[in-house]
Order: sequence, then C-alpha cells, then structure tokens
Amino acid sequence: MVTGLVGKSCAGKDIAADYFASKGIAVVDVDALGHEALAANVDRIVEAFGHEVLDGNGAVDRKRLGAMVFSDKDRLERLDGISHPWMRERVVSFVAAHPVCMINCALLEKMDLVGLCDEILFFHAPLEVRTRRAMKRDGISQETFLMRDRSQKDIGSTLFECGKRVVTILNDSDLEHLYRQLEFYYDTLIGRGYVHG
Repeated sequence: MVTGLVGKSCAGKDIAADYFASKGIAVVDVDALGHEALAANVDRIVEAFGHEVLDGNGAVDRKRLGAMVFSDKDRLERLDGISHPWMRERVVSFVAAHPVCMINCALLEKMDLVGLCDEILFFHAPLEVRTRRAMKRDGISQETFLMRDRSQKDIGSTLFECGKRVVTILNDSDLEHLYRQLEFYYDTLIGRGYVHG
C-alpha cells in the first residue's frame, strides 16, 4: 500500500508525514530529496543559472535559486528538468523497497508519481490560513508566500481524475482536528490489514 501525501505549502502534509512515520510507516520526503538533488547536480545548475546561485562554499544557495526560479516559469521548468528525474529515480527505488509506505510530495502529479500510489491523501487549507502559517513558520512576507503559492497553482488539479482513491484532509482548524483525521486514516490502514497498530 503506497499512499501519496500531497497539498500546497502549509496545508499539513509534513505534519502528516511525521505522524505516520511515528507510527512506523516508511515515508520518503521528496522535498528533502530536492535538497539532495541540488547538491548532486551543482554543475548542471551552475550551467543553467550561473555562479550567482552558489554560496561561499560552492554549494547551491537555495534562497537565491528560489528567488530566481519562483518568479520565472521558464527557469522553474529548467530547474525541474534537472532535479525531478534524479528525485523520481530515488522515489521509485524507495517504493520498491517498502511495500507499505508514503510519498510526501507537493508535486506528486507534476513529477509523475501518482502512478506509484495506491491512494492519495490530499491536504487542503484555505489560502489565508496557509499564508498565516507560512509567515509564522518560515518568517516570510505575505508577498513571498503568495509568489510561492502561485508556483504551486497546479497542485491537486488532476488528482480527482487519476483513477486512484483520493481522500481529502481539510486542515483549516487546529492541530487536534488534523490529528483526528490522520488517526482515522491510520485506523483504516489497520482495518484493511496494511499495518498493525
């Protein structure tokens, strides 16, 4: 049983990933793989975006690169073309090694990972709620968050047509409300025999 965790920034999928990992379910964090992909593809990234994306140690400065790509669709597609195949390969290997697992990935659809999933948890929270969370969690401005959010506009746009079971988790309240929904889903995994509580 492979479950995809998908949702826009600050919708709750990372909290869910931590919750399910604490229950012993293997979780691959595709965002973390994205950081590894930058380190593994420094030469290609410099070739595509120039030396100004590097920090003083010769590593990719994620904030600089992010500012460059999140405001330019062509640059974002160029970065995705470098990092996504590298990341996808690692997710495929992870899923092959873990018959019961979760893929924590905001870009599940864009990275063509939906096909690896048996079902999907789609995390939804209203824009104003996610904006407040991001400003508090990341210490960013509303404008910066909205720019990030615009780059994620396609998240969830094809999920309900993918032929997979999609469960919507509405995360517009407090953590207790979110955890109740996660516990309910976990209980369904126990009830269906995928995990043992």
